[in-house]
Amino acid sequence: MDFRNEQDVITRIKTSTRKFNRHLKKIAIALNIEKNMSMHIARHSFGNISGDRIPIQMLQKLYRHSSVTTTINYQANFMHKETDDALDKVINF
Repeated sequence: MDFRNEQDVITRIKTSTRKFNRHLKKIAIALNIEKNMSMHIARHSFGNISGDRIPIQMLQKLYRHSSVTTTINYQANFMHKETDDALDKVINF
C-alpha cells in the first residue's frame, strides 16, 4: 500500500473499518449484547466516557481532527459535568 496515495489510504480505511465492524458484531453475539456494535458506536462511547476528563488538545490528537474547533464541537455532545453539577446543587441541597 502506498500511504502517499490518498485513494489507497481511503480504501484501506474502509476495508479495515468493515472488518472491525464484523468482529465487533461477533463479539456482541458471543457476549449476548443486543445493542448494535460498530466503530462508529465505539467512537461515540469513547467520547461519552472521556467526557471532560481528557484535555481537548489530546482528544484532538486521538480523534485525528485537523481543527481543535471540530473536536470541541464533537465533544460538546458528551460534556455534562457543568449541567450535572448544577443539577446536584438542586437535588442534593
